[in-house]
Amino acid sequence: MAQKRQYEWFLEPRDSHTNEVISRNVGAENFCEELLCRDGQRRNLWRCLSGLVFMLWASRHDLGIKFRIFNRELPNGEIRDITDWYRSMHAKNGRSKRNGRKMMPSINRI
Repeated sequence: MAQKRQYEWFLEPRDSHTNEVISRNVGAENFCEELLCRDGQRRNLWRCLSGLVFMLWASRHDLGIKFRIFNRELPNGEIRDITDWYRSMHAKNGRSKRNGRKMMPSINRI
């Protein structure tokens, strides 16, 4: 039986307000400086749980926050920007913009 893939999740705040909101929710110990990403850029990212990613994504307009979402497959995957993928999988009507099928609310699907 195939093992379920496991991911590590990261957020990149796009402004100081978002940085403050994220830092209050994840704690200073989860701040990661200068992580090398798949595109060759080094970024300052906040490591967090997938549930927090979903909660912040769902609340981003109400909270006035802007961020990009990154993840990597454990144990040694490259850190990749998945913001556009995440947006398409969590459309407001619950349907994937890619194929129009109803999607179950699962964050770990890649």
